[in-house]
Amino acid sequence: MGAHLINGEFQSDKYPTTPRGKVPLSVKDPTAQSLLWEYADRHQSVDAEFSTDLRAALLAAGYHPAEETEVERLRAALHAIRARAADSNSASSSVTVAAIETLADAALNGF
Repeated sequence: MGAHLINGEFQSDKYPTTPRGKVPLSVKDPTAQSLLWEYADRHQSVDAEFSTDLRAALLAAGYHPAEETEVERLRAALHAIRARAADSNSASSSVTVAAIETLADAALNGF
């Protein structure tokens, strides 16, 4: 363990020109495609154009996103709730979001 860590930062041995702290992923790599699709979903509110282009590149590379499961829908809803809560500064909103997060985490982890 630690063979890819240099001063606590990740360094790829397969792609040594990749800057430290960066992880080389390819839209053509089947083991990375679902992760990249998820990242595009999570990054949508930050940079919609980036997310759209990343999804397009994944589709062009032959990725076929699986039909959304209940767990994925719950995760997406939780992500949206957290994003809305970040925009709100009210104490009651924070308590409500904390309660919803607790229930959602329990559901995601099978109670």
